[in-house]
Amino acid sequence: MKKINVGFIGNGKSTNRYHAPFLLDRPETFSIRKIYSRDHAHDAWEEIEGVEYVPDVNDVLNDPQIDLVVVATRHDTHYEFARQAIEAGKNTLVEKPFVMREAQARELFELAKEKGVLLQGYQNRRFDSDFLTLQNVIESGKLGTLMEVESHYDYYRPEIPEGISTYSRESSYVFGHACHTIDQVLALFGSPKRAVYDVRSLLGKGRMNDYFDIDFFYEEPLKVSIKSSYFRVKGRPKFVAYGTKGMFIK
Repeated sequence: MKKINVGFIGNGKSTNRYHAPFLLDRPETFSIRKIYSRDHAHDAWEEIEGVEYVPDVNDVLNDPQIDLVVVATRHDTHYEFARQAIEAGKNTLVEKPFVMREAQARELFELAKEKGVLLQGYQNRRFDSDFLTLQNVIESGKLGTLMEVESHYDYYRPEIPEGISTYSRESSYVFGHACHTIDQVLALFGSPKRAVYDVRSLLGKGRMNDYFDIDFFYEEPLKVSIKSSYFRVKGRPKFVAYGTKGMFIK
């Protein structure tokens, strides 16, 4: 198999913690060729040996040797950088949250189809061991008919919502965190027949949302609850699944 040459747009935590280590661990399959950093002299991360750091995004987009571009920048820039990468004829992987609007996502997938390239959102939580364990238990059938599943993603980090005094839909807790847990549920069960959302700003009106409780309803009797909060001193189990023959807690 041909080695995949990768170029990154962005040189922050996502690139250095959630992408690069896994590519570097597979040198027979991947090679990181270039990383675009707007202000590399002030980057907090050590340079990766053998990687060229470039100050112009076009140095990544116009490199004929790069097969895959990873967009790992601030969330509100994903759409524009992804569009540029696709138009340059690059297979493109976009960090979460994918884009800010459904219309933007549909546009990008249509453009990728037109250009004949692969476009994908980076949903790495599909490979978490706890999720894969839950998936194996459900698929084993040992729980019988599945009736209810609960997914929790809890923190006790009050300093985060307390430190943000304004509301922004794009940088909200739902966009940044529920995209993980919702995607896991969609991977397991597909799209629900109905959804109910309880999204709150526990600190009051005009603050960031810091709590969500989302219910997905499937074929009877299955309901899946997706819950998270910044104010859980004691976290709830990551997953709980209830069936007619038993239950499973992870």
